Amino acid sequence: MLKLNQDQKEITTNMKDYISIGELSEMTGIGVHTLRVWEKRYGAPHSQRLPSGHRRYPKEEVSRLKAIANALESGYRASKVVTATLEELQDLMRMASLQTKLDARLTEQDEQNTVAASNKTIIESWIQLIIAGKDDQLFHGFHEQLGRHGPLNFICNFASPLLDRIGKGWENGELTVTNEHFASECMVSFLSEKWRQMNLRKWGPPILITTLPGETYSLGALMCAMVTAATNFKIIYLGVDIPAEDIIDASEKYTPKIITIPISHKFDLVTSEKIIANLRNKIDKNISIITGGRGSPCNIKGVSYIHQFDKYYDFLTKANFNQLNKIQA
Repeated sequence: MLKLNQDQKEITTNMKDYISIGELSEMTGIGVHTLRVWEKRYGAPHSQRLPSGHRRYPKEEVSRLKAIANALESGYRASKVVTATLEELQDLMRMASLQTKLDARLTEQDEQNTVAASNKTIIESWIQLIIAGKDDQLFHGFHEQLGRHGPLNFICNFASPLLDRIGKGWENGELTVTNEHFASECMVSFLSEKWRQMNLRKWGPPILITTLPGETYSLGALMCAMVTAATNFKIIYLGVDIPAEDIIDASEKYTPKIITIPISHKFDLVTSEKIIANLRNKIDKNISIITGGRGSPCNIKGVSYIHQFDKYYDFLTKANFNQLNKIQA
């Protein structure tokens, strides 16, 4: 009579815990031939023989082999992973996942650096056009990048960096006051034309864009208008150097959902805080007031301080979405 060894006794007693190589292949997606090669070459997956001579594999090998398949797809060699425990394989895949995320971030950073370098090259070419006084070519460049990137990206990645670059050029003596005024006038003309064209097709709630009394810098308001034109708000543009009482009157006449007030560095915080606080006190509380810019106070109750154009766009998009929901309700 054939005697069974301990392993054979165990597998015979607990047949439900063991499967054939065909079943193992089907459950793991690894071919039968591959499993046999691994077992012969690496001693894994480990099998037990029935008294009949057929091999059976413990079901617990399924999870480990699935982990091996994932590791192979991630680029690991069979010789490194076939004999690894499930815990070792899980640690290996966690490390691989972290590396993949790191690689993705590095790739994204490289792409961002490439875009930033390209944008910088474009801006430097505009500086040369400004020095040469070639407004027609400068307008063409503005128009090309606006069409390619849209209003928000044009303001964030081209117009605003160009103005910063002009300021630095003036400080270090590279650019003259004449260059600065020439560039500013070109940008003012371009933005004034473009936001008005876009505003003609708008049907959303009104938004008032204005500046404080004494403010002569118009580019902040025009850039806000350009970003606003990328939303569905209908712009009412008051311009520069607007008396506080006129802003209050306009808020009553047009009943805007939002009043946007950019404030340049020409204002000290004490003065701007006093004016904004007065406006907030006298304007309907249902009308949101947004301020931003270097001269803007950031601690007035009931006033939103937004320093970045992309954050300003997000604010408007959310506000417009909420307005639509109220109308539909």
